[in-house]
Amino acid sequence: MRRSVLLMGIGLVVLLALAGCSSKEDKKQSHFTQGKAYFDKGEFKAAKIELKNAIQIDPKFVQAHMLLAETSLKLGEAQEAFRAYSTVAELDPAGTEAQVKLATFLLLAQKYDEARTRVDGILAREPNNVEALLLLATLLDHGKDLFEAGNVFRKVIDINGKEARAYLGLARVLAQQGRPDEAERVLLQTLVIDPTSVRNRLAVFSFYVSQRKFDQAEAEIKRVVADNPGEVDLLITLGNFYLGMQKIEPAEAAYRKAVEAGPKSAKPLMVLAGFYGAIGQKDNSLAMYRRAAELEPENVNIVSAIARFYLGQGDIAAAEKENALVLQKRPKYFPARMLQSELLIAKRDFGPAVELLNQLIQEEPTSARAHYFKGLAHFGQGDVRLAQAAVGKSLELEAGNPRAHLLLAEIYLRERDSDRAHKEVAAALKIEPQNYQAQMMLGTIYLGQQKYAEAEAAYQALVRAEPNNPAGYFRLGSLQQARKQYDQALASYDRALALNPNLLDVFSSLIHVYVEQKKIDQAFERCDRQLQQVEGTPAAAGVIHNLKGGLYLSKGDAAAAERSFRTAIQKNPNLLAPYYSLAGIYLRDQKSDQAIEQFKQLIAVNPKQAGPHMMIAVIYDSQKKFDLSEKHYRACLEADPTFAPAANNLAYILAEGDRDLNEALKYAQAAKAARPEDASVADTLGWVYYKKGLYDSAIAEFKASLAKAPENPTIMYHLGLAYAKKGETDKARAELERALRLSDKFDGADEAKKTLAELK
Repeated sequence: MRRSVLLMGIGLVVLLALAGCSSKEDKKQSHFTQGKAYFDKGEFKAAKIELKNAIQIDPKFVQAHMLLAETSLKLGEAQEAFRAYSTVAELDPAGTEAQVKLATFLLLAQKYDEARTRVDGILAREPNNVEALLLLATLLDHGKDLFEAGNVFRKVIDINGKEARAYLGLARVLAQQGRPDEAERVLLQTLVIDPTSVRNRLAVFSFYVSQRKFDQAEAEIKRVVADNPGEVDLLITLGNFYLGMQKIEPAEAAYRKAVEAGPKSAKPLMVLAGFYGAIGQKDNSLAMYRRAAELEPENVNIVSAIARFYLGQGDIAAAEKENALVLQKRPKYFPARMLQSELLIAKRDFGPAVELLNQLIQEEPTSARAHYFKGLAHFGQGDVRLAQAAVGKSLELEAGNPRAHLLLAEIYLRERDSDRAHKEVAAALKIEPQNYQAQMMLGTIYLGQQKYAEAEAAYQALVRAEPNNPAGYFRLGSLQQARKQYDQALASYDRALALNPNLLDVFSSLIHVYVEQKKIDQAFERCDRQLQQVEGTPAAAGVIHNLKGGLYLSKGDAAAAERSFRTAIQKNPNLLAPYYSLAGIYLRDQKSDQAIEQFKQLIAVNPKQAGPHMMIAVIYDSQKKFDLSEKHYRACLEADPTFAPAANNLAYILAEGDRDLNEALKYAQAAKAARPEDASVADTLGWVYYKKGLYDSAIAEFKASLAKAPENPTIMYHLGLAYAKKGETDKARAELERALRLSDKFDGADEAKKTLAELK
């Protein structure tokens, strides 16, 4: 009896266990079935929940992971989809579909080697897998192995003669190989396969555009639009085509039809707004932006576009207002903070702009735009070295940005390197042959090379092309000023200022015309008039007061100049020029401490400037306060590690004090690499070698230095000492005597006399 009871108990436990297992399996399948049902109905969020419930019950449920991946794709959750496909690939290594999806993800992420490994694995098992072959061909195409890519596309066509993607890929390869006729024949085959396919027909349209067969392109896109009435994106494509052809009225009609076709969509309104902005219909542009904002009031991209619209119009206050609305909703929104930095630059608040841009770059180091504007801000501060570094980084990240090439050209022009500037302008024109600014820069380069006829032709062409653009008149005025055609220059500058009175560069040039004519009183009068016009704009007022300071200096009135420079700083503390001017006054009057104070104020405005540290260091050098000069040389190099004068001077201080000679050598060699033709740099390197006991190397550097500065007694003295250490007495005596004949006041003259006496 007890045995039967026991057996009954065991049976009950087994049955319960089995029932539990069955229930668990049933629940898993139920969640999966429900998830698939939601997926089929397009209710993807609900599907995701059910599928995750199934996976929670059975983490190795391959079908659920697979459907979860597809669901994530539908939801636009690419990372989740990738993780799900990766799980499937781990659970079922032989499963082809997940491997193909993973390879596709890797290709899109530009992880080409990893994608190729996945594709090769699939093809090792299934040599004729069409999806894997298409991926392989795309990878080969990307790697510029066009011959093999073409062969793979042909293999796919052999396997499946109706695979349109293979024909599209082969046509692309043939076009890249310079075989357009063959490419066209292959491309048209896709229309035989499926004459209704929008994708295939758009590919044919794009091909005709690329081959400049515009009539055929137009016919094709019009047929696609006619066969698919009411498709917003197709109407926008048609409008873009007409706009590219400069057919304004048909472009507008297409964009308006897109708006009508999508009355509840902001996208066509945004496109139409951009179109109106491009053709100069600013009121219509703003109206379309506002309509888009009404449709999608929470869309920060639309508000940002409105802010950028105002910035383009020069209405900084309105742009700031709109951008503030974006930042209220999303304080960390990168595009809005990027725009904030651009607004600061527009207001000439360069210091805060650099600070903000440094934060943005820290968050997104690969933002070419952020590096570009950082370069622009540094350029506005007058720090060309930091500007060059920032713009160079921007071009590393985005080589096809014509604005960055042109800013770099401006930097080179500031440094009077017209050859490198010309190279950058040429790069910009290669990207955009009709670029107005690039064409203008060509004239500027010609002007710098004193090719006045070529420059004038360039500028006159600009004025004719855009008579309402003040830039052309500004450049023409610059040319006329250079040719001393002062009346014409003033007229050109006045024309530019009539179009935009806030162009301070133009106004500064106008004032310099008066200075060149020695019409200082008229210059003062124009400054005072301009101050009335820019009242309420502290940044502009700061520039004008700085100009007045320069005018007072030209009259020899240092006290009045000082007052004007101080007013300029008060109006615009971020304007660097008046600090330098004040320091210059103090240095001239031998007020070193006050000059140092000005340079320290510059550092407070922008701690990462190299220039002020360099100037302070040089002053301390002259005072023989080498511990302080060393400190500022090091700060200078921290701000700009490529600044050769600071590296050279620091190396000399370290060597002269018999300090860390290895560190001195490092700095001296860096300076020599940066400025190989500089006599003082060669002398410093020679002096470091001398201190290290490397007398042959020292002599070589001193000789090279003397070849560039043959009348420098200090270098002769150094060379004499090196010869003396080598025991070449006659040569040592000759160099020391030659040095003392030139001067007996140079640093080391007493040592030279002592050494000479010992040699005799």
